[in-house]
Amino acid sequence: MNVTVRDCLNLPSLSHAEIIAGKNGLDKVVSSVSVLEFFDFYELDVFTPNEIIISAFYSIKDDVDKQCDALQDLYETGAVALILFYVGKIVQSVEEKLIRLADRLDFPLIVINNEFMSVKYSDVISDVMTSVLKDQSTSDDFITVTSNRLKQLPTELRTMENLLSIMSNHYKCNLLVTGPSKLYFQSVYRPFSMENNPDFYYSCFHNDSAGYCHKEVTLDNSTVYVYKAEFSGEDNIPLTLYACCRNDTLTKDNITDMCECTRLYSTVWGYSLNLNSPDTLLSLVLKTDANAARHYMRNTALDFSRLQSLIIISPGDGEINRLKNSVLNIFEEYKKYCLADIIDGEIVILSNLSRTNEMSENLFNELQSFTVNYDEKATYFMNRSSKDIEAIKQLYYNYRRSLPALRKIFINRRNWDAHDVTLSQEVTSLSETQNQKTEYLNTIIDMLKNDRNNLLKTLGVYLIDCDSELKHTADTMFLHRNTVLYRLARIKQLTNTDFTLMPAAYEFYLAAALHRFESGQ
Repeated sequence: MNVTVRDCLNLPSLSHAEIIAGKNGLDKVVSSVSVLEFFDFYELDVFTPNEIIISAFYSIKDDVDKQCDALQDLYETGAVALILFYVGKIVQSVEEKLIRLADRLDFPLIVINNEFMSVKYSDVISDVMTSVLKDQSTSDDFITVTSNRLKQLPTELRTMENLLSIMSNHYKCNLLVTGPSKLYFQSVYRPFSMENNPDFYYSCFHNDSAGYCHKEVTLDNSTVYVYKAEFSGEDNIPLTLYACCRNDTLTKDNITDMCECTRLYSTVWGYSLNLNSPDTLLSLVLKTDANAARHYMRNTALDFSRLQSLIIISPGDGEINRLKNSVLNIFEEYKKYCLADIIDGEIVILSNLSRTNEMSENLFNELQSFTVNYDEKATYFMNRSSKDIEAIKQLYYNYRRSLPALRKIFINRRNWDAHDVTLSQEVTSLSETQNQKTEYLNTIIDMLKNDRNNLLKTLGVYLIDCDSELKHTADTMFLHRNTVLYRLARIKQLTNTDFTLMPAAYEFYLAAALHRFESGQ
Protein backbone atom coordinates (compact mmCIF):
# COMPACT_ATOMS: atom_id res chain seq x y z
CA MET A 1 0.00 0.00 0.00
CA ASN A 2 1.12 3.60 -0.62
CA VAL A 3 -0.17 6.88 0.81
CA THR A 4 -1.35 9.09 -2.07
CA VAL A 5 -2.19 12.76 -2.39
CA ARG A 6 -5.84 11.72 -2.50
CA ASP A 7 -5.44 9.93 0.85
CA CYS A 8 -3.88 13.05 2.37
CA LEU A 9 -6.95 15.12 1.43
CA ASN A 10 -8.96 12.94 3.81
CA LEU A 11 -6.74 13.82 6.79
CA PRO A 12 -8.27 16.08 9.50
CA SER A 13 -5.99 19.07 8.84
CA LEU A 14 -6.88 19.02 5.13
CA SER A 15 -10.61 18.37 5.51
CA HIS A 16 -11.37 21.96 4.46
CA ALA A 17 -8.74 22.13 1.72
CA GLU A 18 -9.82 22.57 -1.89
CA ILE A 19 -8.16 20.92 -4.87
CA ILE A 20 -8.34 23.56 -7.61
CA ALA A 21 -6.06 22.06 -10.27
CA GLY A 22 -4.05 18.98 -11.19
CA LYS A 23 -6.72 16.46 -10.21
CA ASN A 24 -5.23 13.82 -12.50
CA GLY A 25 -2.23 13.67 -10.15
CA LEU A 26 -4.13 12.78 -6.99
CA ASP A 27 -2.98 9.16 -7.06
CA LYS A 28 0.71 10.05 -6.84
CA VAL A 29 2.56 8.45 -3.94
CA VAL A 30 3.60 10.64 -0.99
CA SER A 31 6.71 9.91 1.07
CA SER A 32 7.22 13.16 2.99
CA VAL A 33 6.09 16.76 3.43
CA SER A 34 8.15 19.93 3.61
CA VAL A 35 7.78 23.73 3.91
CA LEU A 36 9.33 25.96 1.26
CA GLU A 37 9.11 29.74 1.06
CA PHE A 38 12.38 30.53 -0.71
CA PHE A 39 12.30 29.54 -4.37
CA ASP A 40 15.79 30.12 -5.72
CA PHE A 41 16.27 26.56 -6.98
CA TYR A 42 19.75 27.28 -8.30
CA GLU A 43 21.02 27.72 -4.75
CA LEU A 44 19.04 24.97 -3.02
CA ASP A 45 19.25 21.20 -3.25
CA VAL A 46 15.50 20.72 -3.16
CA PHE A 47 15.01 17.37 -4.80
CA THR A 48 13.11 15.04 -2.52
CA PRO A 49 11.09 12.66 -4.66
CA ASN A 50 7.41 12.17 -3.83
CA GLU A 51 7.24 15.12 -1.44
CA ILE A 52 4.25 17.39 -0.76
CA ILE A 53 5.32 21.03 -0.50
CA ILE A 54 3.62 23.51 1.83
CA SER A 55 3.95 27.21 1.08
CA ALA A 56 2.16 30.55 1.27
CA PHE A 57 4.20 31.91 -1.67
CA TYR A 58 5.01 34.84 0.62
CA SER A 59 8.23 35.87 -1.17
CA ILE A 60 6.48 35.75 -4.59
CA LYS A 61 2.91 36.61 -3.56
CA ASP A 62 2.55 39.40 -6.14
CA ASP A 63 4.32 37.76 -9.09
CA VAL A 64 2.33 35.08 -10.91
CA ASP A 65 5.20 34.38 -13.34
CA LYS A 66 7.50 33.50 -10.45
CA GLN A 67 4.72 31.40 -8.93
CA CYS A 68 4.50 29.45 -12.18
CA ASP A 69 8.29 29.07 -12.28
CA ALA A 70 8.22 27.76 -8.71
CA LEU A 71 5.49 25.24 -9.49
CA GLN A 72 7.30 24.07 -12.63
CA ASP A 73 10.53 23.65 -10.66
CA LEU A 74 8.75 21.72 -7.91
CA TYR A 75 7.34 19.35 -10.52
CA GLU A 76 10.73 18.93 -12.19
CA THR A 77 12.48 18.21 -8.89
CA GLY A 78 10.12 15.38 -7.94
CA ALA A 79 7.49 16.99 -5.71
CA VAL A 80 3.96 15.57 -6.07
CA ALA A 81 1.68 18.39 -4.86
CA LEU A 82 1.61 21.95 -3.52
CA ILE A 83 -0.54 23.00 -0.57
CA LEU A 84 -0.99 26.77 -0.76
CA PHE A 85 -1.82 28.28 2.64
CA TYR A 86 -3.70 31.48 3.54
CA VAL A 87 -5.08 32.25 0.09
CA GLY A 88 -6.96 35.55 0.33
CA LYS A 89 -4.62 36.78 3.05
CA ILE A 90 -1.15 36.47 1.49
CA VAL A 91 -1.76 35.47 -2.12
CA GLN A 92 -5.00 37.33 -2.74
CA SER A 93 -6.22 34.88 -5.37
CA VAL A 94 -4.83 32.01 -7.44
CA GLU A 95 -4.31 33.23 -11.00
CA GLU A 96 -5.72 31.28 -13.94
CA LYS A 97 -2.23 30.98 -15.42
CA LEU A 98 -1.04 28.99 -12.39
CA ILE A 99 -4.14 26.79 -12.49
CA ARG A 100 -3.63 25.97 -16.18
CA LEU A 101 0.01 25.05 -15.55
CA ALA A 102 -0.90 22.74 -12.66
CA ASP A 103 -3.54 21.06 -14.83
CA ARG A 104 -1.08 20.57 -17.69
CA LEU A 105 1.48 18.99 -15.36
CA ASP A 106 -1.14 16.92 -13.49
CA PHE A 107 0.35 18.53 -10.39
CA PRO A 108 -2.25 18.84 -7.58
CA LEU A 109 -2.67 22.44 -6.40
CA ILE A 110 -4.41 22.41 -3.03
CA VAL A 111 -5.68 25.60 -1.41
CA ILE A 112 -6.36 26.45 2.23
CA ASN A 113 -7.96 29.87 2.22
CA ASN A 114 -7.91 32.55 4.91
CA GLU A 115 -11.18 31.34 6.47
CA PHE A 116 -9.16 28.56 8.09
CA MET A 117 -6.29 30.54 9.64
CA SER A 118 -6.43 28.19 12.64
CA VAL A 119 -4.94 25.41 10.50
CA LYS A 120 -1.16 25.55 10.86
CA TYR A 121 1.68 24.13 8.79
CA SER A 122 2.53 21.81 11.67
CA ASP A 123 -0.99 20.32 11.64
CA VAL A 124 -0.61 19.21 8.05
CA ILE A 125 2.97 18.01 8.55
CA SER A 126 1.97 15.92 11.57
CA ASP A 127 -1.04 14.35 9.85
CA VAL A 128 0.78 13.53 6.60
CA MET A 129 3.90 12.11 8.23
CA THR A 130 1.88 10.05 10.72
CA SER A 131 0.02 8.52 7.79
CA VAL A 132 3.23 7.90 5.79
CA LEU A 133 5.12 6.35 8.71
CA LYS A 134 2.17 4.12 9.61
CA ASP A 135 2.02 2.92 6.02
CA GLN A 136 5.77 2.24 5.94
CA SER A 137 5.60 0.22 9.15
CA THR A 138 2.90 -2.08 7.75
CA SER A 139 4.32 -2.49 4.23
CA ASP A 140 6.93 -5.19 3.66
CA ASP A 141 7.17 -4.95 -0.13
CA PHE A 142 9.83 -2.28 -0.47
CA ILE A 143 10.61 -3.14 -4.11
CA THR A 144 7.00 -2.65 -5.27
CA VAL A 145 6.63 0.56 -3.25
CA THR A 146 9.84 1.93 -4.75
CA SER A 147 8.72 0.95 -8.25
CA ASN A 148 5.43 2.82 -7.79
CA ARG A 149 7.28 5.92 -6.65
CA LEU A 150 9.63 5.83 -9.63
CA LYS A 151 6.80 5.42 -12.14
CA GLN A 152 5.23 8.74 -11.17
CA LEU A 153 8.44 10.70 -11.76
CA PRO A 154 8.86 12.40 -15.14
CA THR A 155 10.80 10.07 -17.45
CA GLU A 156 13.84 12.34 -17.51
CA LEU A 157 14.05 12.12 -13.67
CA ARG A 158 14.15 8.32 -13.56
CA THR A 159 17.86 8.26 -12.89
CA MET A 160 20.13 6.18 -10.70
CA GLU A 161 20.82 9.11 -8.36
CA ASN A 162 17.10 9.63 -7.84
CA LEU A 163 16.52 5.92 -7.21
CA LEU A 164 19.23 6.09 -4.54
CA SER A 165 17.63 9.26 -3.17
CA ILE A 166 14.30 7.45 -2.75
CA MET A 167 15.97 4.56 -0.95
CA SER A 168 18.16 6.89 1.11
CA ASN A 169 15.16 8.88 2.34
CA HIS A 170 13.18 5.71 3.07
CA TYR A 171 15.89 4.11 5.22
CA LYS A 172 17.47 7.39 6.43
CA CYS A 173 20.95 6.45 5.31
CA ASN A 174 23.74 7.47 2.96
CA LEU A 175 24.17 5.27 -0.11
CA LEU A 176 26.95 4.70 -2.62
CA VAL A 177 26.91 2.31 -5.60
CA THR A 178 30.19 1.68 -7.36
CA GLY A 179 31.74 -0.71 -9.87
CA PRO A 180 35.22 -1.95 -10.76
CA SER A 181 35.99 1.27 -12.62
CA LYS A 182 35.39 3.38 -9.49
CA LEU A 183 32.63 5.27 -11.28
CA TYR A 184 29.92 5.74 -8.70
CA PHE A 185 26.42 7.00 -7.93
CA GLN A 186 25.50 8.24 -4.49
CA SER A 187 22.85 9.85 -2.33
CA VAL A 188 23.39 11.63 0.97
CA TYR A 189 20.73 11.67 3.66
CA ARG A 190 20.83 15.11 5.26
CA PRO A 191 22.78 16.35 7.16
CA PHE A 192 25.72 13.91 6.82
CA SER A 193 29.08 15.31 5.78
CA MET A 194 32.19 13.07 6.00
CA GLU A 195 30.30 9.90 5.07
CA ASN A 196 29.60 11.16 1.54
CA ASN A 197 33.23 10.62 0.54
CA PRO A 198 33.66 7.28 -1.32
CA ASP A 199 37.07 6.83 0.30
CA PHE A 200 35.32 6.60 3.68
CA TYR A 201 33.54 3.43 2.57
CA TYR A 202 36.57 1.94 0.83
CA SER A 203 38.71 2.43 3.94
CA CYS A 204 36.09 0.78 6.16
CA PHE A 205 36.07 -2.47 4.18
CA HIS A 206 39.42 -2.66 2.39
CA ASN A 207 40.49 -5.75 4.38
CA ASP A 208 37.10 -7.47 4.47
CA SER A 209 35.98 -10.49 2.52
CA ALA A 210 33.63 -10.40 -0.46
CA GLY A 211 29.87 -10.48 -0.06
CA TYR A 212 27.92 -8.87 2.75
CA CYS A 213 29.67 -7.09 5.63
CA HIS A 214 28.68 -4.60 8.31
CA LYS A 215 30.46 -2.88 11.17
CA GLU A 216 30.31 -0.03 13.66
CA VAL A 217 32.65 2.92 13.24
CA THR A 218 33.26 5.80 15.63
CA LEU A 219 33.04 9.11 13.83
CA ASP A 220 32.83 12.56 15.43
CA ASN A 221 32.40 10.89 18.85
CA SER A 222 29.34 9.01 17.71
CA THR A 223 28.64 5.55 16.33
CA VAL A 224 28.08 5.13 12.59
CA TYR A 225 26.75 1.85 11.21
CA VAL A 226 28.37 0.97 7.88
CA TYR A 227 27.30 -1.76 5.42
CA LYS A 228 28.65 -3.31 2.23
CA ALA A 229 26.96 -5.74 -0.16
CA GLU A 230 28.15 -7.02 -3.53
CA PHE A 231 25.78 -7.87 -6.38
CA SER A 232 25.64 -8.05 -10.18
CA GLY A 233 24.35 -5.32 -12.47
CA GLU A 234 23.77 -5.22 -16.21
CA ASP A 235 25.82 -7.79 -18.17
CA ASN A 236 26.83 -9.34 -14.82
CA ILE A 237 29.13 -6.42 -14.06
CA PRO A 238 30.04 -6.68 -10.34
CA LEU A 239 28.66 -3.78 -8.32
CA THR A 240 28.93 -2.86 -4.66
CA LEU A 241 26.38 -1.01 -2.55
CA TYR A 242 27.62 0.82 0.54
CA ALA A 243 25.34 2.30 3.19
CA CYS A 244 25.83 4.10 6.48
CA CYS A 245 23.53 5.62 9.07
CA ARG A 246 23.54 7.07 12.55
CA ASN A 247 21.20 6.40 15.46
CA ASP A 248 19.62 3.49 13.60
CA THR A 249 20.54 0.17 12.09
CA LEU A 250 19.71 -1.57 8.82
CA THR A 251 18.97 -5.26 8.49
CA LYS A 252 20.52 -7.57 5.93
CA ASP A 253 17.07 -7.78 4.29
CA ASN A 254 17.00 -3.97 3.97
CA ILE A 255 20.37 -4.04 2.20
CA THR A 256 19.28 -6.94 -0.01
CA ASP A 257 16.13 -5.08 -1.08
CA MET A 258 18.17 -2.00 -1.99
CA CYS A 259 20.61 -4.12 -4.00
CA GLU A 260 17.73 -5.75 -5.83
CA CYS A 261 16.14 -2.38 -6.68
CA THR A 262 19.48 -1.06 -7.90
CA ARG A 263 20.17 -4.18 -9.97
CA LEU A 264 16.67 -4.12 -11.46
CA TYR A 265 16.71 -0.48 -12.51
CA SER A 266 20.33 -0.40 -13.61
CA THR A 267 19.30 -3.13 -16.07
CA VAL A 268 16.01 -1.48 -17.10
CA TRP A 269 17.66 1.90 -17.61
CA GLY A 270 20.78 0.50 -19.27
CA TYR A 271 23.20 1.69 -16.59
CA SER A 272 26.58 0.06 -16.50
CA LEU A 273 29.71 1.04 -14.61
CA ASN A 274 31.84 -1.03 -16.95
CA LEU A 275 34.55 1.09 -18.57
CA ASN A 276 34.97 -1.59 -21.23
CA SER A 277 31.46 -0.86 -22.58
CA PRO A 278 31.27 2.30 -24.74
CA ASP A 279 27.48 2.46 -24.24
CA THR A 280 28.17 3.29 -20.59
CA LEU A 281 28.86 6.87 -21.64
CA LEU A 282 25.33 7.49 -22.97
CA SER A 283 23.63 6.92 -19.63
CA LEU A 284 26.39 8.85 -17.87
CA VAL A 285 25.94 11.87 -20.15
CA LEU A 286 22.14 11.94 -20.11
CA LYS A 287 21.25 10.59 -16.69
CA THR A 288 23.98 11.48 -14.19
CA ASP A 289 26.15 14.28 -12.95
CA ALA A 290 28.53 15.44 -15.69
CA ASN A 291 31.58 14.53 -13.60
CA ALA A 292 30.89 10.81 -14.08
CA ALA A 293 30.88 11.24 -17.87
CA ARG A 294 34.10 13.26 -17.75
CA HIS A 295 35.71 10.56 -15.61
CA TYR A 296 34.74 7.96 -18.21
CA MET A 297 36.08 10.04 -21.10
CA ARG A 298 39.39 10.64 -19.33
CA ASN A 299 39.83 6.93 -18.68
CA THR A 300 38.99 5.98 -22.26
CA ALA A 301 40.77 8.94 -23.92
CA LEU A 302 37.56 9.69 -25.82
CA ASP A 303 37.47 13.14 -27.42
CA PHE A 304 34.18 15.03 -26.92
CA SER A 305 34.43 16.42 -30.47
CA ARG A 306 33.38 12.95 -31.71
CA LEU A 307 30.11 13.15 -29.74
CA GLN A 308 28.76 16.64 -30.32
CA SER A 309 25.65 15.57 -32.28
CA LEU A 310 22.64 14.26 -30.39
CA ILE A 311 20.20 12.08 -32.35
CA ILE A 312 17.01 10.64 -30.86
CA ILE A 313 14.89 8.19 -32.85
CA SER A 314 11.51 6.85 -31.77
CA PRO A 315 10.32 3.68 -33.54
CA GLY A 316 6.62 4.56 -33.30
CA ASP A 317 4.82 1.20 -33.35
CA GLY A 318 7.82 -0.50 -34.96
CA GLU A 319 10.24 -2.88 -33.25
CA ILE A 320 12.91 -0.78 -31.56
CA ASN A 321 15.83 -3.24 -31.60
CA ARG A 322 15.40 -3.91 -35.31
CA LEU A 323 15.40 -0.17 -35.98
CA LYS A 324 18.47 0.30 -33.81
CA ASN A 325 20.38 -2.38 -35.72
CA SER A 326 19.39 -0.82 -39.05
CA VAL A 327 20.53 2.62 -37.89
CA LEU A 328 23.87 1.24 -36.69
CA ASN A 329 24.33 -0.43 -40.07
CA ILE A 330 23.90 2.96 -41.77
CA PHE A 331 26.61 4.46 -39.54
CA GLU A 332 28.86 1.51 -40.33
CA GLU A 333 28.33 1.93 -44.08
CA TYR A 334 29.48 5.55 -43.79
CA LYS A 335 32.33 4.49 -41.45
CA LYS A 336 31.12 7.09 -38.96
CA TYR A 337 31.82 6.69 -35.24
CA CYS A 338 28.80 6.70 -32.91
CA LEU A 339 27.53 5.54 -29.54
CA ALA A 340 23.96 4.23 -29.51
CA ASP A 341 21.65 2.76 -26.90
CA ILE A 342 17.97 2.51 -25.99
CA ILE A 343 17.14 5.04 -23.26
CA ASP A 344 13.66 5.99 -22.08
CA GLY A 345 12.11 3.90 -24.86
CA GLU A 346 13.95 5.67 -27.70
CA ILE A 347 17.19 5.13 -29.62
CA VAL A 348 19.73 7.72 -28.46
CA ILE A 349 22.88 8.32 -30.49
CA LEU A 350 25.95 10.49 -29.94
CA SER A 351 28.13 11.15 -32.98
CA ASN A 352 29.48 14.12 -34.92
CA LEU A 353 27.62 15.20 -38.05
CA SER A 354 28.74 18.49 -39.55
CA ARG A 355 26.73 20.70 -41.90
CA THR A 356 29.90 21.49 -43.85
CA ASN A 357 30.79 17.86 -44.50
CA GLU A 358 29.13 16.21 -47.52
CA MET A 359 29.39 12.70 -46.07
CA SER A 360 27.77 13.85 -42.81
CA GLU A 361 24.98 15.54 -44.73
CA ASN A 362 24.30 12.40 -46.77
CA LEU A 363 24.32 10.27 -43.62
CA PHE A 364 21.93 12.70 -41.93
CA ASN A 365 19.52 12.61 -44.87
CA GLU A 366 19.61 8.82 -45.08
CA LEU A 367 18.97 8.41 -41.34
CA GLN A 368 16.05 10.83 -41.47
CA SER A 369 14.53 9.21 -44.56
CA PHE A 370 14.94 5.70 -43.19
CA THR A 371 13.31 6.62 -39.88
CA VAL A 372 10.19 8.29 -41.26
CA ASN A 373 9.70 5.41 -43.69
CA TYR A 374 10.21 2.77 -41.00
CA ASP A 375 6.86 3.39 -39.30
CA GLU A 376 4.15 6.01 -39.76
CA LYS A 377 4.59 7.13 -36.13
CA ALA A 378 8.39 7.03 -36.01
CA THR A 379 10.12 10.35 -35.20
CA TYR A 380 13.63 11.72 -35.69
CA PHE A 381 15.33 14.48 -33.66
CA MET A 382 18.81 15.83 -34.19
CA ASN A 383 21.00 18.65 -32.94
CA ARG A 384 24.26 18.82 -34.86
CA SER A 385 26.52 20.53 -32.34
CA SER A 386 26.60 20.93 -28.56
CA LYS A 387 29.37 22.77 -26.77
CA ASP A 388 29.78 20.39 -23.81
CA ILE A 389 28.26 17.51 -21.83
CA GLU A 390 25.98 19.80 -19.83
CA ALA A 391 24.55 21.24 -23.07
CA ILE A 392 23.74 17.75 -24.40
CA LYS A 393 22.06 16.77 -21.14
CA GLN A 394 19.98 19.97 -21.06
CA LEU A 395 18.97 19.51 -24.68
CA TYR A 396 17.86 15.94 -24.00
CA TYR A 397 15.90 17.13 -20.97
CA ASN A 398 14.21 19.90 -22.98
CA TYR A 399 13.38 17.46 -25.77
CA ARG A 400 11.75 14.99 -23.38
CA ARG A 401 9.69 17.76 -21.77
CA SER A 402 8.63 19.11 -25.16
CA LEU A 403 7.54 15.82 -26.72
CA PRO A 404 3.77 16.27 -26.12
CA ALA A 405 3.88 19.76 -27.65
CA LEU A 406 6.06 18.64 -30.58
CA ARG A 407 3.56 15.94 -31.50
CA LYS A 408 0.64 18.38 -31.37
CA ILE A 409 2.29 21.18 -33.32
CA PHE A 410 4.11 19.23 -36.04
CA ILE A 411 1.28 16.93 -37.07
CA ASN A 412 2.55 16.48 -40.65
CA ARG A 413 6.26 16.40 -39.88
CA ARG A 414 8.14 13.82 -37.84
CA ASN A 415 11.68 15.18 -38.05
CA TRP A 416 12.59 17.82 -35.48
CA ASP A 417 15.59 19.82 -34.32
CA ALA A 418 16.54 22.08 -31.42
CA HIS A 419 14.72 25.05 -33.02
CA ASP A 420 11.49 23.05 -32.99
CA VAL A 421 12.00 22.28 -29.30
CA THR A 422 12.47 25.99 -28.58
CA LEU A 423 9.33 26.80 -30.59
CA SER A 424 7.29 24.20 -28.71
CA GLN A 425 8.46 25.66 -25.39
CA GLU A 426 7.40 29.14 -26.52
CA VAL A 427 3.97 27.89 -27.65
CA THR A 428 3.46 26.04 -24.36
CA SER A 429 4.32 29.21 -22.44
CA LEU A 430 1.95 31.27 -24.62
CA SER A 431 -0.87 28.83 -23.95
CA GLU A 432 -0.43 29.34 -20.22
CA THR A 433 -0.19 33.13 -20.41
CA GLN A 434 -2.84 35.78 -20.86
CA ASN A 435 -1.12 38.95 -22.06
CA GLN A 436 -1.06 41.31 -25.02
CA LYS A 437 0.78 38.86 -27.26
CA THR A 438 -1.57 35.94 -26.63
CA GLU A 439 -4.55 38.20 -27.15
CA TYR A 440 -3.16 39.22 -30.55
CA LEU A 441 -2.49 35.61 -31.57
CA ASN A 442 -5.97 34.58 -30.47
CA THR A 443 -7.38 37.44 -32.55
CA ILE A 444 -5.72 35.93 -35.64
CA ILE A 445 -7.11 32.50 -34.74
CA ASP A 446 -10.63 33.88 -34.20
CA MET A 447 -10.62 35.65 -37.56
CA LEU A 448 -9.79 32.43 -39.42
CA LYS A 449 -11.16 29.47 -37.49
CA ASN A 450 -14.80 29.67 -38.60
CA ASP A 451 -14.15 30.10 -42.32
CA ARG A 452 -15.54 27.18 -44.33
CA ASN A 453 -12.35 27.02 -46.43
CA ASN A 454 -10.24 25.54 -43.63
CA LEU A 455 -8.06 28.63 -43.53
CA LEU A 456 -6.39 27.82 -40.20
CA LYS A 457 -5.53 24.32 -41.35
CA THR A 458 -4.12 25.66 -44.60
CA LEU A 459 -2.10 28.31 -42.76
CA GLY A 460 -0.60 25.66 -40.45
CA VAL A 461 0.33 23.30 -43.26
CA TYR A 462 1.80 26.12 -45.36
CA LEU A 463 3.90 27.73 -42.59
CA ILE A 464 4.67 24.88 -40.17
CA ASP A 465 4.79 21.75 -42.29
CA CYS A 466 5.86 22.97 -45.73
CA ASP A 467 8.23 25.88 -45.08
CA SER A 468 5.96 28.24 -47.07
CA GLU A 469 6.33 26.17 -50.25
CA LEU A 470 3.18 26.31 -52.38
CA LYS A 471 3.58 23.02 -54.26
CA HIS A 472 4.50 21.12 -51.10
CA THR A 473 1.41 22.53 -49.36
CA ALA A 474 -0.86 21.53 -52.25
CA ASP A 475 0.59 18.01 -52.32
CA THR A 476 0.32 17.61 -48.53
CA MET A 477 -3.33 18.72 -48.47
CA PHE A 478 -4.24 16.92 -51.76
CA LEU A 479 -5.43 20.23 -53.22
CA HIS A 480 -4.92 22.03 -56.50
CA ARG A 481 -2.26 24.74 -56.42
CA ASN A 482 -4.87 27.41 -57.25
CA THR A 483 -7.03 26.33 -54.29
CA VAL A 484 -4.13 26.89 -51.93
CA LEU A 485 -3.41 30.27 -53.55
CA TYR A 486 -7.03 31.29 -53.07
CA ARG A 487 -6.97 30.34 -49.39
CA LEU A 488 -3.73 32.20 -48.73
CA ALA A 489 -5.14 35.29 -50.42
CA ARG A 490 -8.30 34.94 -48.32
CA ILE A 491 -6.18 34.87 -45.13
CA LYS A 492 -4.46 38.10 -46.18
CA GLN A 493 -7.83 39.67 -46.93
CA LEU A 494 -9.50 38.70 -43.63
CA THR A 495 -6.55 39.75 -41.47
CA ASN A 496 -5.52 42.72 -43.62
CA THR A 497 -1.93 41.46 -43.28
CA ASP A 498 0.66 40.09 -45.68
CA PHE A 499 1.71 37.22 -43.44
CA THR A 500 4.41 36.12 -45.90
CA LEU A 501 6.61 39.00 -44.74
CA MET A 502 8.49 39.28 -41.45
CA PRO A 503 7.69 39.86 -38.64
CA ALA A 504 4.07 38.99 -39.47
CA ALA A 505 5.19 35.60 -40.84
CA TYR A 506 6.48 34.53 -37.41
CA GLU A 507 3.41 35.86 -35.61
CA PHE A 508 1.08 33.92 -37.91
CA TYR A 509 3.34 30.87 -37.52
CA LEU A 510 2.91 31.14 -33.74
CA ALA A 511 -0.84 31.59 -34.10
CA ALA A 512 -1.13 28.43 -36.20
CA ALA A 513 1.08 26.50 -33.77
CA LEU A 514 -0.88 27.77 -30.76
CA HIS A 515 -4.14 26.69 -32.37
CA ARG A 516 -2.76 23.20 -33.02
CA PHE A 517 -1.39 22.93 -29.50
CA GLU A 518 -4.62 23.95 -27.81
CA SER A 519 -7.06 22.20 -30.11
CA GLY A 520 -5.06 19.12 -31.02
CA GLN A 521 -5.69 19.81 -34.73
